[in-house]
Amino acid sequence: MSTLNASEDEIRLERLRQRRRSYSLWRLLRANLYDLRMLLRQAWVPLASLVVLLLASALYLRLDYFPRLCVESGAFCGVDGDFATSLYATLLLLVFEAPTDFPNDLGGRLIFFGVPLFGLFFLLQSVVDFAQRLFDKGLRREGWQTALASTFSGHVIVCGIGRVGYRTVLQLLDVGYEVVAIDHDMGSEFAMTMSRLKVPLIVGDAREPEVLTQAGLTRAHSLIAAINDDLLNVEIALAARRKCPGLQTVMRIFNRQLDENLELTIGRNTAFSSSALAAPTLAAAAVSEAILHVFHLPGGPLALSEVTVADESGLTGFVGAIEQAYGVRVLRLRDAKRYERRCTFMTRIEGNDRILLLGSLDALERARRANRADSKLSFLSAQMQPVHNAPRANTVIVCGMGKVGSAIIRLLLQMKPRPNLVAICMPDTPRWQIEDLEAGGVRVLRGDAREAAVLEKAGIADAYAVAAVVGNDLVNLQIGMVARSLRPEVHLVLRVFSDVLAERLSGLFGINTVYSTSALAAPTLAAAAISREIDHAVDLGERIFASQAIVIDAGSSLGQRTIGAIREQDNLLVIALQHNGHLTQLPTPELLIVPGDEIMVLADLKALHRLHTDEKRKG
Repeated sequence: MSTLNASEDEIRLERLRQRRRSYSLWRLLRANLYDLRMLLRQAWVPLASLVVLLLASALYLRLDYFPRLCVESGAFCGVDGDFATSLYATLLLLVFEAPTDFPNDLGGRLIFFGVPLFGLFFLLQSVVDFAQRLFDKGLRREGWQTALASTFSGHVIVCGIGRVGYRTVLQLLDVGYEVVAIDHDMGSEFAMTMSRLKVPLIVGDAREPEVLTQAGLTRAHSLIAAINDDLLNVEIALAARRKCPGLQTVMRIFNRQLDENLELTIGRNTAFSSSALAAPTLAAAAVSEAILHVFHLPGGPLALSEVTVADESGLTGFVGAIEQAYGVRVLRLRDAKRYERRCTFMTRIEGNDRILLLGSLDALERARRANRADSKLSFLSAQMQPVHNAPRANTVIVCGMGKVGSAIIRLLLQMKPRPNLVAICMPDTPRWQIEDLEAGGVRVLRGDAREAAVLEKAGIADAYAVAAVVGNDLVNLQIGMVARSLRPEVHLVLRVFSDVLAERLSGLFGINTVYSTSALAAPTLAAAAISREIDHAVDLGERIFASQAIVIDAGSSLGQRTIGAIREQDNLLVIALQHNGHLTQLPTPELLIVPGDEIMVLADLKALHRLHTDEKRKG
């Protein structure tokens, strides 16, 4: 596969397939031993019956039949105490070959008839079936998956392999965590991919203790309930905690209020609302271009945007100088062939490099406008003023007022300067919901946004963006196509559930205009399952970057160090600093962190793990 033309998800899947081609020999040996024990347990009745029958026949021959033959005819004298001869004679009976004359007594006749008839039946029903099941895993795929899961320890259990669960599994594998999956259907959409990636898939109801046991709950690091049902996810988490009270559980929740209440009851960072995770990015994308992801912080949103640097543009030069000039941070630097380079203050950015910038929406807009070929000198000499989208167009049309749409409108209302908002809702939208929006200054229209007349009435002729965020992928696609037919240059933001569909539609509507709610939510679920302290996370291809709030105490390894030193030495980017009650976003590198400060850091999971290890050692 060509890495230059492939998407990040395609690259990840191919990388994981190459890395996880087969199980280790030690794991296969342990799984087969477990499987053997399970098969013996399943077949113990016919096997035990066969053994009892053979032993009874051997004892009869040794204690009764052979001694009588010795007295009557002188045959088999001296073998009455030889159990091996009796057992051998019994085996001959089993294959219809009598070792001597047919007995006259009733017990002997029953033995001579019963051993070949019943023995052969038990043999066919147990030994042959047992051997076939042992060597042909395809006949009992579910049992073999349980056997494989029995070899895992310190793994993450993911319940529900839909879009969110599937993507979460991929991200956990990519950062080095083993996964055992639970789903109700072995024939689900992603079951084959789980098999190819050597992820055991347990089939059953994840609320059942037996199913959780098969997935190795008592040995697991954590559990993620990612089913498309809030109540089921809560039940799964409670069932897991009842069996393992200290287990780290993470729930995917749709209802924002339920999310907040669960965290108050069960614990911080145990429940995450998909709409709450996706809404900040969709809201920012509605007023700014090329937004990949947004971290919603108390001091305002910080967004990620990837830029391909133009030759001799304002974004060429040393990282430290560029960050200072535009008020951004360079989170990742790749060359034209996608090879990642270490990013320090003195790293030089050249034309055709791809940089991932973190900053406010205004700061990212300034940086993007500076990215024009041969514009370096003019931008270095110009005094950069804050730039916002408002001067050219300031109206955003939001189509859909469900959980995601309402969250987007709420966030847009908090922006400064605030865009003009027009909301298009369905005819059955409750009146109180419309009145609440209108009281906040939002113009609300009832109608079908797929109709050109409705979009024209909403003011698409003068709008900057149209955000189609209803709960139906096809409807959002239709809204986008109608909007572009009316005004080809309008900025689109489309919400789709499928991450695959989002990638494919990007080529049709433009990069960073189509967003998958599963892609936006899954990284946080994966990161929170690894560490309880994680607040938010974003998938950046080979790595997951996560944010975490840290209170600096007297023994902290981060105390009495500058923000720049922490970034250079520990690969931890301080994105917010609260000192003496004053909050600063993207603080300058020379600032000193002292005990009592609270910081928000952004780093990949490996760097955060090293930080946790250091803090525990010092503690």
